[in-house]
Amino acid sequence: VYNAERPHDALGGAVPLDRYRVSQRQHRETVEPFDYAKDDLIRRVQQHGFVSILGHNVRLCRAFAGKSVAFRPTAADGVFDAWFRHQKIETIDLNAIDR
Repeated sequence: VYNAERPHDALGGAVPLDRYRVSQRQHRETVEPFDYAKDDLIRRVQQHGFVSILGHNVRLCRAFAGKSVAFRPTAADGVFDAWFRHQKIETIDLNAIDR
């Protein structure tokens, strides 16, 4: 009822089903492998989102558990950008983390 019969002000009185379009992109059952740059520090994120980098335990989002993440050094000493594929996740300052 919510998507097929109930009109919505944000849609100009239309129902969500009126605006739905099937995606033209093809769904793939498996994700293609991704190769990071050769200078990246690659780490696999553990069950609760933790990863170890240069002797420091860092917590990333739990959604990355089991995935490989790349750490790239920035211009600042001890500061790394964490990347998942082409997306920057966050900046990690190892100087601010207690061992």
